[in-house]
Amino acid sequence: MKNFLLKFILIALIFSIGGIEVFAISSYKVPILVYHSFGPARSKKESSMQLHYRVTTNAFEKQMKYLSDNGYHPISFSNYVNSLKNNMALPDKAVVLTFDDGWKSQYQYAVPILEKYHFTATFFVVSSYVGGRSYMGWNDLKDLIAHNFEIGSHTKTHEMLTKISSEKLISELKESKKILEKKLNIKITALAYPYYAQNISVRDAAKSILYAGARGGWKKFENSLDHIYKLKAQEVVNNPNPFKSDRLPDLP
Repeated sequence: MKNFLLKFILIALIFSIGGIEVFAISSYKVPILVYHSFGPARSKKESSMQLHYRVTTNAFEKQMKYLSDNGYHPISFSNYVNSLKNNMALPDKAVVLTFDDGWKSQYQYAVPILEKYHFTATFFVVSSYVGGRSYMGWNDLKDLIAHNFEIGSHTKTHEMLTKISSEKLISELKESKKILEKKLNIKITALAYPYYAQNISVRDAAKSILYAGARGGWKKFENSLDHIYKLKAQEVVNNPNPFKSDRLPDLP
């Protein structure tokens, strides 16, 4: 960390806002982390995919404690997009925590831990899943908004957007935005592509439907204004020693 700061101190504009050290946006790669489902323990009955994506509450607690103890400041996805578009400074060691699909377990297990550490996050919701078995309902989402969490779109039915017709693509992006905005009475400007699948047609569609930015790819933290509709992220899986192994992102 010391070497990182020394490397960028020469090009960073550092100033203080409310006692929090902030860096010019060009000097810091903001990590975007991706979570899926949660549970108090893991089961041998789970599939390999479930075992990969499902994070235990114990591991998640340790991960959030790590971020807190090491001075990271979670911000919403939209705040990060806004900072890129307007060259706005961010808190030192900003990080974006995102949660995909709208799983009920996120509300049950992850949110209390986020609130314990006073962390914000962005929840990317598949609009057709809301209220379904194992997924959050509209009241859950409204409660998240009331507690200053952000809701974004993860499309209407979780299709792989690069494999569908242009008409279906527009429907997936537009209908999800429309439904979420109507049900939650908020503006939806953040988008996450299912399976991280995107191309120029998908990005152009997202822009035309007035999403402000989108998460859509793998390549650790190499983001800029040029990536606004394909911001790169890293999945976090079930590991009690966060950000210190090959399976987890090596945070700046």
